[in-house]
Amino acid sequence: MSQILKLQDTDNTFRRLVESSRRNGEECFVQDERGEPVAVVLPMELYRLYRQEWEEDFAVVDRVREKMKHYDPEFVEGQIAKAIAEIKAESDASNTTCTCAAGRS
Repeated sequence: MSQILKLQDTDNTFRRLVESSRRNGEECFVQDERGEPVAVVLPMELYRLYRQEWEEDFAVVDRVREKMKHYDPEFVEGQIAKAIAEIKAESDASNTTCTCAAGRS
């Protein structure tokens, strides 16, 4: 669940970070003492866009999951493995055949 932090309850450094993000329309990263990124501040418009894209992407996953719910997972995994093997075999076969003029003398 999202938590809300009122800007008025933050220190000046964080306030400047938020204002910079808002003004420039870009993400600002928060780092810990070791320089590792631990959080991001971004403009609300950008957050809404990311959230919409996220929901649209997972809606596709949900639709596929719903359509596939009656299939045995082992069967599906087997079919995927078979398709991957076929594609690799086709790729390997096409990579061993030289049809370019540079390969001829």
